[in-house]
Amino acid sequence: MIPNKPDIQNKPITIDILKQIPKAELHRHLDGSIRISSLIELAKEQKVELPSYDVEELSKYILKDKDCKSLDHFLEAFQYTCKVLQHAYAITRVFYEMCEDAINDGVTYLEVRFSPILHTLNGLSLSEVMEAVCDGLAMAELNLSIKARVIVCGLRHLDPSVTKDLAEIAWRYRHKGVVAFDLAGSENQFPSKYHKEAFSIIRNKGINCTLHSGEDSDWTSVSDSLHYCGAHRIGHGIAIQQNEELLNFVSDRRVPIECCITSNVQIKALPTPGHHPIRKYFDRGAVVSLACDNVTMSNVTLSGEYKLAIDTFDFSVEETLRLVSYSFSSSFIDPPIKQNICRESIKKAIKIFQINGYCMNDIVKNRNYYFEEFGLDVELEINNNNKLEKSTTLNLPITNFSLGKDISSYLSRPVTLDLLKNLPKSDLHTRFDGSVSIEQMWFEMKQMGIDQLDTDASKNFKRKFGLQITNIDQFRSIIQNPHHTPETIQLSKQIMNTLLQNTDQINRAFDDIIKVAISDNIQYMELLIRPNSHIKKGLGKEQVLQLIIDNKNKWEATGKIKIGIVVFSSSSSDDPIETLANAKLAIENKSNGVVGFGIFGKEPILPNEIKHFSKTFNLLKESYFNLVQFNTNIESIISTLHEAGANRLSGAFLAHKIPRLMSYLGAYRIPVEISLTDKLKSFTNDLSFTTPIRHLLDNKVPVVICSFRSSLYKFTRSEMLYEIVKNGQLDIKHVIALLKNPFAHNFQSKESRSELVDKFNQLSKNYLDSINYDYKNIFI
Repeated sequence: MIPNKPDIQNKPITIDILKQIPKAELHRHLDGSIRISSLIELAKEQKVELPSYDVEELSKYILKDKDCKSLDHFLEAFQYTCKVLQHAYAITRVFYEMCEDAINDGVTYLEVRFSPILHTLNGLSLSEVMEAVCDGLAMAELNLSIKARVIVCGLRHLDPSVTKDLAEIAWRYRHKGVVAFDLAGSENQFPSKYHKEAFSIIRNKGINCTLHSGEDSDWTSVSDSLHYCGAHRIGHGIAIQQNEELLNFVSDRRVPIECCITSNVQIKALPTPGHHPIRKYFDRGAVVSLACDNVTMSNVTLSGEYKLAIDTFDFSVEETLRLVSYSFSSSFIDPPIKQNICRESIKKAIKIFQINGYCMNDIVKNRNYYFEEFGLDVELEINNNNKLEKSTTLNLPITNFSLGKDISSYLSRPVTLDLLKNLPKSDLHTRFDGSVSIEQMWFEMKQMGIDQLDTDASKNFKRKFGLQITNIDQFRSIIQNPHHTPETIQLSKQIMNTLLQNTDQINRAFDDIIKVAISDNIQYMELLIRPNSHIKKGLGKEQVLQLIIDNKNKWEATGKIKIGIVVFSSSSSDDPIETLANAKLAIENKSNGVVGFGIFGKEPILPNEIKHFSKTFNLLKESYFNLVQFNTNIESIISTLHEAGANRLSGAFLAHKIPRLMSYLGAYRIPVEISLTDKLKSFTNDLSFTTPIRHLLDNKVPVVICSFRSSLYKFTRSEMLYEIVKNGQLDIKHVIALLKNPFAHNFQSKESRSELVDKFNQLSKNYLDSINYDYKNIFI
């Protein structure tokens, strides 16, 4: 019988407990993690000269845990380990043994990095080296309870052409276990931007990348790795703390930082473990992952690194569990496998803590995190563990499945239009010049006298548009033409824009848009404004934007809605110079509520054209400013993400046609704006128009349903959602996830996003409770 031990709030976390907990390690070098006994044995077999063939004596040359003087001194040990790793059998053996050692320390997922070029000194080709590593991986997964993956390293000091060769070999072996590409070596002398062509290859092939950055250099090295190479993770990153804006960016974008505390101290990058910024990063909401770097040279284990971090920075049980979860969630393994490994590892860790008498209260308090990230209700898991402790059954499984159990009673109750109207919503793309109601626009038409036959305004309108409009029904039939074509849409946009050219028109339009949004139960909105569109009657761009900012502040003061402003340019109408000017205007107003910049147009910016906008994209990256960009073809999606640096896509509804790209969007939680527009329907006329939405949702892509230019369509936001729900056969669980996405993936700061998600959860619960809707199996 499992003893029912009392919870102890401050019970120390022991090394024995840490060894039992399943862990993931994401930064471990192959040539730095060889057993000393294996090093000696391989050296004798290969007739490689070593300073000594005695384990204790050789350790003085290899281990750097006592008297390491610098990074160069630390790296001296690698001359011996690399010498014995010039034969395929040795590489395979050391990889396998590394996995054995990891398992013995409780590591159940391991990413091993190495540079194939370092193993070709005796004639092995790059392919032969890769085959040897992949053989070691296959053998480990066949015989051991571990998942292992490979990260190929480029080296900064080598010619960029060599790095490109290594990038090519990395993606060629992605189906044999290679999950990422890395860049290691001296940062100060060899900046990562010199190797950006290699990373362009990697990104275009959909391969992950992590770079050694901010280890022996300043924060600019990390910035270069993010902006020039598109790093998905940062290795070491201790210099991030030097720049608050960079730290905010890394935290907001959820870029994981691989923390190697002991290694950083040994190479004299830090004076003591207490100087490591892991606690600062963690408290700021950054994703941090503990790792060994080089097990042999540093003479450490991952459990030991956890113990060091816990003792040095006073991490609690719940915080330790979060550190464990961060490592699993930051891994480069395929999303469906990752989700299950994360969930089962956390369940096992919770059980280990619980049966050893550790307090579970803080874990329950932070239950939202575990459910949002892994779909795990930790409170339910803890309660189930309590029931198991009372059982007389021995040899209980460490995880409990409810295979085949029907817990979906909520599915029997349909999702109605009324339900969607009353649930809280958020809209991340409300176009200012395309979202004014027909009634308000008709008011402006009458104010200008366009509805009268003999006025100058009416004659000018007819001359410009070839139309004579005398009543609202006629006006509505033009703007909301049920058979819109690209030409009629363009005509409607030009007419709507004509009505937004002076201060009073802009103020009245803003009020109208917000009133309609509030009636739609919109809690947060991102309003998109192209200042250039509203300067035909004497206003300047700065004046237009200031009007929008003033109106935003006025409405936010009512407490009825929160608003973010996104300034955008048109790729069809604004040349690169004007686009750069608009980006500068947006960035200058960052503190005034402008949360992002957008680029939209009839057609996306194609890969071969993106260089013309490089100054704009570089400015946005250097300013850590959000970018959303329009895409309707696969090639532009890839270049938009990796060349432009967009962190949200608009209209990328063809991503589902390349499953690997769709998985990539899901893995990095890149939001995709979609609406039931005519463009969507025209691009998906070979299938149901919501099929792309369902595909993206099923692959964990954060779909955000937006209104875009709602003036063009008769349906409300809720009616559009209802059409999507019906056509996509979505149940209430899908609906809640779909509605929550824009609350969690907008352009606000991390803290504001958390507040918005909390507000969504509370308002949703309040409404569902008021109608006695059973949502116990949905985590809200």
